[in-house]
Amino acid sequence: MNQQNVLIEQLKINVNNLKQELTEERNKNRELINQINNLKIQLQNNDTNYNQILIQKQNELNKLIAEINELKSRKNREITSIKPGEKIISINFVSTDKMIINYSRPCKNTDLFVNLEEKLNEDFPQLKDKNYYMANNGQIIKRFKTVDENNIKDNDIISIIDYSI
Repeated sequence: MNQQNVLIEQLKINVNNLKQELTEERNKNRELINQINNLKIQLQNNDTNYNQILIQKQNELNKLIAEINELKSRKNREITSIKPGEKIISINFVSTDKMIINYSRPCKNTDLFVNLEEKLNEDFPQLKDKNYYMANNGQIIKRFKTVDENNIKDNDIISIIDYSI
């Protein structure tokens, strides 16, 4: 029976060792499960951050596309051809309220001044809320006459005079 007791004691020791190993393995499993959960949370946060960055970049891209389209639209309003007898000149605009300082606009000598005024209003929409007239060298400009008919020459300075109250 002595041998049986020794064998039983050895088996008890083996069982205890196995229980201890099982407990250690369970602890390792819990730790790994916690790490996996933490990684899942990090991955979700990264996905959210990347989605936010993607949305931000898409918005920036849309703004740039809009700017490009605006520039193309402006280009389409620019001078594209000249007929015999026409000249390209540059007219400078300055407003008395300092809203517009040294704004230069190319045009043809045969352009109606009202078309230049329209382009000026597109570039400075705040002018639409003002009452103003324009003058060149002390002479009030006639809106429905050409640049030549208003005696406007290359590099002339047009004064925008606000008479709003």
